[in-house]
Amino acid sequence: MSRMTTVSTVGLAVGLLAAAASTPLPAQQQLAMGTSVQGALTVGDLMWSDGARYKLFAFYGQAGQYVSITMTSTDFDTYLILQDQAGNQLAYNDDGGGGTNSLIQYSLGYTGQYRVIAKAYRRDLYGNFQLSLSGGAPVAMNQPQPMPMAQPIAAPQMLGTIGANQQVTGNLQPTDGRWEGKPAQLWGFQCAAGQAFQMDVLSSWDNFALVFDPAGNVVGRDDDSGEGLNARINYTCPVAGLYRLAVTTYSTSTPTGPYTLQVQSVQAIGMAAPQQQAPVPTPIPMAQPAQPQPQAQPGATMPSPVQQALPITGGIPAPGQEGQIAIGENHQGRLETGDQQMNDGTWADVWNFQGQAGQRIRIELRSEEFDTYVQLLDGSGNRLAEDDDSLGDMNSLVEYTLPSSGAYKIVVNNFSDERRAGIYTLSLMVR
Repeated sequence: MSRMTTVSTVGLAVGLLAAAASTPLPAQQQLAMGTSVQGALTVGDLMWSDGARYKLFAFYGQAGQYVSITMTSTDFDTYLILQDQAGNQLAYNDDGGGGTNSLIQYSLGYTGQYRVIAKAYRRDLYGNFQLSLSGGAPVAMNQPQPMPMAQPIAAPQMLGTIGANQQVTGNLQPTDGRWEGKPAQLWGFQCAAGQAFQMDVLSSWDNFALVFDPAGNVVGRDDDSGEGLNARINYTCPVAGLYRLAVTTYSTSTPTGPYTLQVQSVQAIGMAAPQQQAPVPTPIPMAQPAQPQPQAQPGATMPSPVQQALPITGGIPAPGQEGQIAIGENHQGRLETGDQQMNDGTWADVWNFQGQAGQRIRIELRSEEFDTYVQLLDGSGNRLAEDDDSLGDMNSLVEYTLPSSGAYKIVVNNFSDERRAGIYTLSLMVR
Protein backbone atom coordinates (compact mmCIF):
# COMPACT_ATOMS: atom_id res chain seq x y z
CA MET A 1 0.00 0.00 0.00
CA SER A 2 1.37 3.43 -0.89
CA ARG A 3 1.99 6.07 1.75
CA MET A 4 -0.74 8.31 0.29
CA THR A 5 -3.22 5.44 0.56
CA THR A 6 -2.23 4.92 4.18
CA VAL A 7 -2.82 8.58 5.01
CA SER A 8 -6.32 8.35 3.52
CA THR A 9 -6.97 5.18 5.50
CA VAL A 10 -6.07 6.90 8.77
CA GLY A 11 -8.36 9.77 7.91
CA LEU A 12 -11.10 7.31 7.11
CA ALA A 13 -10.62 5.47 10.41
CA VAL A 14 -11.09 8.68 12.36
CA GLY A 15 -14.51 9.13 10.75
CA LEU A 16 -15.68 5.57 11.26
CA LEU A 17 -16.96 6.17 14.76
CA ALA A 18 -19.31 8.95 13.71
CA ALA A 19 -20.39 7.07 10.61
CA ALA A 20 -21.21 3.88 12.52
CA ALA A 21 -24.29 5.36 14.17
CA SER A 22 -25.85 6.44 10.87
CA THR A 23 -24.84 3.38 8.80
CA PRO A 24 -27.48 0.62 8.79
CA LEU A 25 -26.16 -2.61 10.28
CA PRO A 26 -26.72 -5.99 8.63
CA ALA A 27 -27.80 -9.01 10.64
CA GLN A 28 -24.95 -10.04 12.91
CA GLN A 29 -23.53 -13.54 13.12
CA GLN A 30 -22.37 -14.89 16.47
CA LEU A 31 -18.66 -15.75 16.61
CA ALA A 32 -17.47 -18.18 19.28
CA MET A 33 -14.09 -17.87 20.98
CA GLY A 34 -11.52 -20.27 19.49
CA THR A 35 -13.36 -20.79 16.19
CA SER A 36 -13.13 -19.73 12.55
CA VAL A 37 -15.97 -19.01 10.14
CA GLN A 38 -16.17 -18.73 6.37
CA GLY A 39 -17.90 -15.74 4.84
CA ALA A 40 -18.32 -13.84 1.61
CA LEU A 41 -18.77 -10.21 0.64
CA THR A 42 -21.13 -9.94 -2.29
CA VAL A 43 -22.54 -7.23 -4.51
CA GLY A 44 -25.77 -7.23 -2.51
CA ASP A 45 -24.15 -6.54 0.88
CA LEU A 46 -24.63 -3.27 2.71
CA MET A 47 -21.80 -0.76 2.37
CA TRP A 48 -19.78 1.05 5.04
CA SER A 49 -19.44 4.84 5.06
CA ASP A 50 -16.57 4.57 2.57
CA GLY A 51 -18.68 2.48 0.18
CA ALA A 52 -16.87 -0.82 0.93
CA ARG A 53 -18.90 -3.96 1.61
CA TYR A 54 -18.92 -5.47 5.08
CA LYS A 55 -20.43 -8.08 7.37
CA LEU A 56 -21.08 -7.85 11.10
CA PHE A 57 -20.10 -10.45 13.73
CA ALA A 58 -20.63 -10.47 17.49
CA PHE A 59 -18.80 -12.31 20.27
CA TYR A 60 -18.88 -12.52 24.05
CA GLY A 61 -15.70 -11.61 25.95
CA GLN A 62 -14.58 -11.11 29.53
CA ALA A 63 -12.84 -8.13 31.12
CA GLY A 64 -9.06 -8.52 30.92
CA GLN A 65 -9.24 -11.15 28.18
CA TYR A 66 -6.69 -10.72 25.41
CA VAL A 67 -8.27 -11.53 22.03
CA SER A 68 -6.77 -12.02 18.58
CA ILE A 69 -9.00 -11.49 15.53
CA THR A 70 -7.73 -12.44 12.07
CA MET A 71 -9.34 -11.90 8.67
CA THR A 72 -7.78 -13.56 5.63
CA SER A 73 -8.77 -13.65 1.96
CA THR A 74 -7.23 -14.58 -1.36
CA ASP A 75 -9.87 -12.55 -3.22
CA PHE A 76 -9.52 -9.02 -1.80
CA ASP A 77 -7.67 -6.69 0.58
CA THR A 78 -9.28 -7.14 4.01
CA TYR A 79 -10.02 -4.61 6.76
CA LEU A 80 -11.06 -5.25 10.39
CA ILE A 81 -12.81 -3.02 12.94
CA LEU A 82 -13.45 -3.93 16.60
CA GLN A 83 -16.33 -2.12 18.36
CA ASP A 84 -17.87 -2.25 21.80
CA GLN A 85 -21.53 -3.20 22.26
CA ALA A 86 -22.57 0.44 21.74
CA GLY A 87 -20.77 0.68 18.40
CA ASN A 88 -17.80 2.72 19.62
CA GLN A 89 -14.60 1.91 17.75
CA LEU A 90 -11.91 0.21 19.86
CA ALA A 91 -9.35 -0.88 17.25
CA TYR A 92 -8.88 -1.24 13.52
CA ASN A 93 -6.34 -2.86 11.19
CA ASP A 94 -5.58 -3.27 7.50
CA ASP A 95 -2.50 -5.40 6.74
CA GLY A 96 -1.22 -6.47 10.19
CA GLY A 97 -1.80 -10.15 9.42
CA GLY A 98 0.73 -10.11 6.58
CA GLY A 99 0.07 -9.46 2.89
CA THR A 100 -3.48 -8.12 2.55
CA ASN A 101 -4.73 -9.92 5.69
CA SER A 102 -5.89 -8.08 8.82
CA LEU A 103 -5.11 -8.68 12.50
CA ILE A 104 -6.43 -7.06 15.69
CA GLN A 105 -5.03 -7.94 19.12
CA TYR A 106 -6.75 -6.25 22.06
CA SER A 107 -7.32 -6.50 25.83
CA LEU A 108 -11.06 -6.34 26.53
CA GLY A 109 -12.16 -3.70 29.00
CA TYR A 110 -15.47 -5.18 30.17
CA THR A 111 -17.44 -8.45 30.26
CA GLY A 112 -20.13 -8.56 27.58
CA GLN A 113 -20.79 -8.40 23.84
CA TYR A 114 -18.36 -6.98 21.26
CA ARG A 115 -18.77 -6.44 17.52
CA VAL A 116 -16.41 -7.19 14.65
CA ILE A 117 -16.79 -5.47 11.28
CA ALA A 118 -15.26 -7.64 8.52
CA LYS A 119 -14.99 -5.47 5.43
CA ALA A 120 -13.12 -4.82 2.24
CA TYR A 121 -10.47 -2.13 2.08
CA ARG A 122 -12.01 -0.51 -1.03
CA ARG A 123 -15.52 -0.22 -2.39
CA ASP A 124 -14.77 -2.23 -5.56
CA LEU A 125 -13.54 -5.32 -3.66
CA TYR A 126 -15.52 -8.42 -2.67
CA GLY A 127 -15.17 -12.21 -2.43
CA ASN A 128 -14.64 -15.01 0.09
CA PHE A 129 -12.91 -14.59 3.45
CA GLN A 130 -12.16 -16.42 6.70
CA LEU A 131 -12.56 -14.85 10.13
CA SER A 132 -10.91 -16.33 13.24
CA LEU A 133 -11.26 -15.41 16.92
CA SER A 134 -9.04 -16.63 19.75
CA GLY A 135 -8.50 -15.46 23.32
CA GLY A 136 -6.69 -16.31 26.50
CA ALA A 137 -7.85 -16.40 30.09
CA PRO A 138 -8.82 -13.06 31.68
CA VAL A 139 -6.05 -11.24 33.53
CA ALA A 140 -6.01 -8.44 36.09
CA MET A 141 -6.42 -5.21 34.16
CA ASN A 142 -4.30 -3.12 36.54
CA GLN A 143 -1.14 -5.13 35.90
CA PRO A 144 1.23 -4.71 32.92
CA GLN A 145 0.56 -7.59 30.55
CA PRO A 146 2.73 -9.22 27.88
CA MET A 147 1.64 -8.79 24.30
CA PRO A 148 0.88 -12.32 23.04
CA MET A 149 1.34 -12.95 19.34
CA ALA A 150 -0.04 -15.61 17.03
CA GLN A 151 2.19 -18.65 17.27
CA PRO A 152 4.75 -19.69 16.24
CA ILE A 153 6.04 -16.10 15.90
CA ALA A 154 7.48 -14.83 19.19
CA ALA A 155 6.23 -11.67 20.86
CA PRO A 156 8.57 -8.68 21.09
CA GLN A 157 10.63 -8.59 24.27
CA MET A 158 11.15 -5.47 26.39
CA LEU A 159 14.81 -4.46 26.01
CA GLY A 160 14.92 -2.09 28.96
CA THR A 161 13.41 1.08 30.34
CA ILE A 162 13.55 4.74 29.38
CA GLY A 163 12.64 7.82 31.40
CA ALA A 164 11.45 11.30 30.50
CA ASN A 165 14.14 13.44 28.82
CA GLN A 166 16.25 10.39 28.04
CA GLN A 167 17.19 8.51 24.91
CA VAL A 168 18.27 4.96 24.13
CA THR A 169 19.62 3.30 21.02
CA GLY A 170 18.63 -0.01 19.51
CA ASN A 171 19.05 -2.10 16.40
CA LEU A 172 15.85 -3.56 14.98
CA GLN A 173 16.42 -6.89 13.23
CA PRO A 174 14.18 -9.02 10.97
CA THR A 175 14.53 -11.84 13.52
CA ASP A 176 12.97 -9.79 16.37
CA GLY A 177 9.55 -10.63 17.80
CA ARG A 178 6.54 -9.57 15.77
CA TRP A 179 3.72 -7.10 16.20
CA GLU A 180 1.09 -7.07 13.42
CA GLY A 181 3.46 -9.16 11.32
CA LYS A 182 6.38 -6.71 11.59
CA PRO A 183 9.56 -6.89 13.74
CA ALA A 184 9.30 -4.76 16.88
CA GLN A 185 11.32 -3.83 19.97
CA LEU A 186 9.81 -2.56 23.23
CA TRP A 187 11.01 -0.14 25.91
CA GLY A 188 9.25 0.32 29.24
CA PHE A 189 8.21 3.82 30.30
CA GLN A 190 6.86 4.45 33.80
CA CYS A 191 4.23 7.17 33.42
CA ALA A 192 2.27 9.07 36.07
CA ALA A 193 -1.42 9.89 35.71
CA GLY A 194 -1.74 13.11 33.71
CA GLN A 195 1.90 13.05 32.59
CA ALA A 196 2.41 14.23 29.00
CA PHE A 197 5.36 13.14 26.87
CA GLN A 198 6.64 13.14 23.32
CA MET A 199 8.11 9.98 21.81
CA ASP A 200 10.44 10.28 18.80
CA VAL A 201 12.04 7.49 16.78
CA LEU A 202 15.04 8.56 14.69
CA SER A 203 16.50 6.30 12.00
CA SER A 204 17.64 6.21 8.38
CA TRP A 205 14.81 3.76 7.54
CA ASP A 206 11.03 4.26 7.57
CA ASN A 207 10.13 3.59 11.22
CA PHE A 208 6.76 3.30 12.95
CA ALA A 209 5.99 4.03 16.62
CA LEU A 210 3.41 2.57 19.01
CA VAL A 211 2.40 3.27 22.61
CA PHE A 212 0.82 0.46 24.66
CA ASP A 213 -1.03 1.19 27.89
CA PRO A 214 -0.48 -0.92 31.06
CA ALA A 215 -3.17 -3.38 29.86
CA GLY A 216 -1.44 -3.88 26.50
CA ASN A 217 -3.85 -1.84 24.35
CA VAL A 218 -2.50 0.33 21.54
CA VAL A 219 -3.22 3.92 22.61
CA GLY A 220 -0.95 5.72 20.15
CA ARG A 221 0.57 5.02 16.76
CA ASP A 222 2.37 7.09 14.15
CA ASP A 223 4.36 6.81 10.93
CA ASP A 224 5.85 10.10 9.71
CA SER A 225 4.85 12.94 12.09
CA GLY A 226 8.54 13.56 12.91
CA GLU A 227 11.29 14.78 10.59
CA GLY A 228 11.50 12.90 7.28
CA LEU A 229 10.50 9.26 7.74
CA ASN A 230 10.65 9.45 11.54
CA ALA A 231 7.70 8.73 13.82
CA ARG A 232 6.50 10.99 16.62
CA ILE A 233 3.74 10.48 19.21
CA ASN A 234 2.46 12.98 21.76
CA TYR A 235 0.50 11.30 24.53
CA THR A 236 -0.89 12.07 27.99
CA CYS A 237 -1.14 9.04 30.29
CA PRO A 238 -4.66 8.81 31.78
CA VAL A 239 -3.57 6.36 34.51
CA ALA A 240 -0.26 5.63 36.22
CA GLY A 241 1.60 2.48 35.26
CA LEU A 242 4.19 0.86 33.02
CA TYR A 243 3.58 1.85 29.42
CA ARG A 244 5.50 0.23 26.58
CA LEU A 245 6.96 2.17 23.66
CA ALA A 246 7.39 0.08 20.52
CA VAL A 247 9.69 0.70 17.58
CA THR A 248 8.71 -1.17 14.42
CA THR A 249 8.69 -0.72 10.63
CA TYR A 250 6.22 1.01 8.33
CA SER A 251 5.49 -2.25 6.50
CA THR A 252 6.58 -5.89 6.46
CA SER A 253 8.95 -5.10 3.57
CA THR A 254 10.62 -2.05 5.17
CA PRO A 255 14.36 -2.54 5.91
CA THR A 256 15.40 -2.55 9.57
CA GLY A 257 18.50 -1.19 11.30
CA PRO A 258 19.84 1.07 14.07
CA TYR A 259 17.59 3.68 15.66
CA THR A 260 17.42 6.19 18.51
CA LEU A 261 14.36 6.43 20.76
CA GLN A 262 13.80 9.72 22.58
CA VAL A 263 11.23 10.53 25.27
CA GLN A 264 10.82 14.15 26.24
CA SER A 265 8.54 15.89 28.69
CA VAL A 266 6.06 18.05 26.80
CA GLN A 267 6.27 20.74 29.47
CA ALA A 268 10.08 20.73 29.29
CA ILE A 269 10.39 21.01 25.51
CA GLY A 270 7.37 23.21 24.83
CA MET A 271 6.44 20.98 21.90
CA ALA A 272 9.56 22.00 19.97
CA ALA A 273 10.62 19.61 17.24
CA PRO A 274 13.77 17.62 18.10
CA GLN A 275 16.73 17.78 15.78
CA GLN A 276 17.76 14.68 13.84
CA GLN A 277 19.91 12.48 16.10
CA ALA A 278 20.33 15.35 18.59
CA PRO A 279 20.84 14.37 22.23
CA VAL A 280 17.93 14.93 24.60
CA PRO A 281 18.32 18.23 26.45
CA THR A 282 19.20 17.65 30.09
CA PRO A 283 19.28 20.05 33.04
CA ILE A 284 22.67 21.64 33.67
CA PRO A 285 24.10 20.38 36.98
CA MET A 286 24.72 22.93 39.73
CA ALA A 287 28.15 24.45 39.48
CA GLN A 288 30.69 23.22 42.02
CA PRO A 289 33.59 25.21 43.52
CA ALA A 290 36.58 25.20 41.23
CA GLN A 291 38.93 22.30 41.90
CA PRO A 292 42.56 21.95 40.79
CA GLN A 293 42.80 19.43 37.99
CA PRO A 294 45.24 16.53 38.44
CA GLN A 295 48.07 16.18 35.98
CA ALA A 296 47.56 13.63 33.24
CA GLN A 297 49.48 10.40 33.61
CA PRO A 298 51.64 9.30 30.68
CA GLY A 299 49.41 8.06 27.90
CA ALA A 300 46.21 9.23 29.60
CA THR A 301 43.87 11.66 27.86
CA MET A 302 42.13 13.78 30.48
CA PRO A 303 38.67 15.28 29.83
CA SER A 304 38.45 19.03 29.47
CA PRO A 305 38.62 20.93 32.80
CA VAL A 306 35.43 22.74 31.82
CA GLN A 307 33.53 19.43 31.81
CA GLN A 308 34.92 18.17 35.12
CA ALA A 309 33.40 19.53 38.34
CA LEU A 310 34.82 16.77 40.59
CA PRO A 311 38.45 15.77 41.21
CA ILE A 312 39.66 12.34 40.14
CA THR A 313 39.45 9.79 42.98
CA GLY A 314 41.81 6.80 43.20
CA GLY A 315 43.71 5.03 40.45
CA ILE A 316 42.73 2.96 37.45
CA PRO A 317 41.59 -0.59 38.40
CA ALA A 318 43.60 -3.52 37.06
CA PRO A 319 42.25 -5.27 33.92
CA GLY A 320 39.16 -7.33 34.76
CA GLN A 321 38.89 -5.96 38.30
CA GLU A 322 35.55 -4.46 39.37
CA GLY A 323 35.80 -0.92 40.71
CA GLN A 324 34.07 0.84 43.58
CA ILE A 325 32.52 4.28 43.20
CA ALA A 326 30.53 6.37 45.69
CA ILE A 327 28.03 9.17 45.22
CA GLY A 328 29.92 12.38 44.49
CA GLU A 329 33.05 10.66 43.15
CA ASN A 330 34.81 10.94 39.81
CA HIS A 331 36.96 7.95 38.74
CA GLN A 332 39.20 7.13 35.82
CA GLY A 333 39.28 3.74 34.15
CA ARG A 334 40.62 2.05 31.04
CA LEU A 335 39.03 -0.40 28.60
CA GLU A 336 41.80 -2.82 27.64
CA THR A 337 42.84 -6.39 27.01
CA GLY A 338 41.99 -8.57 30.01
CA ASP A 339 38.78 -6.74 30.92
CA GLN A 340 35.43 -8.47 31.17
CA GLN A 341 33.70 -8.94 27.81
CA MET A 342 30.19 -8.26 26.54
CA ASN A 343 28.41 -10.83 24.39
CA ASP A 344 29.63 -9.00 21.25
CA GLY A 345 33.25 -9.44 22.34
CA THR A 346 33.85 -5.80 23.34
CA TRP A 347 35.57 -5.00 26.65
CA ALA A 348 33.68 -3.73 29.67
CA ASP A 349 34.45 -2.43 33.15
CA VAL A 350 32.07 -2.90 36.08
CA TRP A 351 31.77 -0.36 38.90
CA ASN A 352 29.80 -1.06 42.10
CA PHE A 353 28.01 1.47 44.31
CA GLN A 354 25.43 1.63 47.08
CA GLY A 355 22.24 3.60 46.48
CA GLN A 356 19.21 4.65 48.48
CA ALA A 357 15.57 4.28 47.50
CA GLY A 358 14.28 7.45 45.84
CA GLN A 359 17.73 8.83 44.98
CA ARG A 360 17.84 10.49 41.56
CA ILE A 361 21.33 9.62 40.34
CA ARG A 362 23.25 11.06 37.42
CA ILE A 363 25.94 8.94 35.73
CA GLU A 364 28.31 10.69 33.31
CA LEU A 365 30.77 8.72 31.17
CA ARG A 366 33.33 10.61 29.07
CA SER A 367 36.22 9.62 26.84
CA GLU A 368 38.28 11.25 24.11
CA GLU A 369 39.56 7.86 22.95
CA PHE A 370 36.37 5.88 22.16
CA ASP A 371 32.60 6.24 21.72
CA THR A 372 31.25 5.53 25.21
CA TYR A 373 28.24 3.41 26.22
CA VAL A 374 26.96 3.03 29.79
CA GLN A 375 24.48 0.71 31.49
CA LEU A 376 22.94 0.78 34.97
CA LEU A 377 22.16 -2.62 36.55
CA ASP A 378 20.55 -3.57 39.82
CA GLY A 379 22.25 -5.90 42.29
CA SER A 380 20.90 -8.96 40.47
CA GLY A 381 22.26 -7.81 37.11
CA ASN A 382 18.93 -6.66 35.65
CA ARG A 383 19.38 -3.75 33.22
CA LEU A 384 17.60 -0.60 34.43
CA ALA A 385 18.86 2.05 32.01
CA GLU A 386 21.48 2.63 29.30
CA ASP A 387 22.72 5.39 27.03
CA ASP A 388 25.07 6.13 24.16
CA ASP A 389 25.49 9.84 23.32
CA SER A 390 23.10 11.91 25.50
CA LEU A 391 26.00 13.88 27.04
CA GLY A 392 27.17 14.99 23.59
CA ASP A 393 30.43 14.39 21.70
CA MET A 394 29.99 10.57 21.96
CA ASN A 395 29.76 10.78 25.78
CA SER A 396 27.05 9.00 27.77
CA LEU A 397 24.54 10.08 30.42
CA VAL A 398 22.05 8.17 32.55
CA GLU A 399 19.65 9.84 34.99
CA TYR A 400 17.59 7.40 37.03
CA THR A 401 15.58 7.27 40.25
CA LEU A 402 16.64 4.24 42.28
CA PRO A 403 13.65 2.02 43.19
CA SER A 404 15.20 0.52 46.35
CA SER A 405 18.18 0.73 48.67
CA GLY A 406 21.07 -1.61 48.01
CA ALA A 407 23.83 -2.52 45.58
CA TYR A 408 23.92 -1.33 41.97
CA LYS A 409 26.39 -1.74 39.09
CA ILE A 410 27.57 0.57 36.33
CA VAL A 411 28.85 -1.11 33.17
CA VAL A 412 31.28 0.92 31.04
CA ASN A 413 31.47 -0.18 27.40
CA ASN A 414 32.11 1.24 23.94
CA PHE A 415 29.35 1.75 21.38
CA SER A 416 31.03 0.70 18.13
CA ASP A 417 33.58 -1.95 17.29
CA GLU A 418 36.15 0.69 16.37
CA ARG A 419 38.35 2.51 18.92
CA ARG A 420 37.13 0.07 21.55
CA ALA A 421 39.90 0.73 24.11
CA GLY A 422 41.18 3.72 26.04
CA ILE A 423 40.95 5.97 29.07
CA TYR A 424 37.58 7.18 30.34
CA THR A 425 36.18 9.20 33.25
CA LEU A 426 33.13 8.01 35.21
CA SER A 427 31.16 10.38 37.48
CA LEU A 428 28.35 9.49 39.88
CA MET A 429 26.20 12.26 41.37
CA VAL A 430 22.82 12.81 42.97
CA ARG A 431 20.41 15.28 41.36
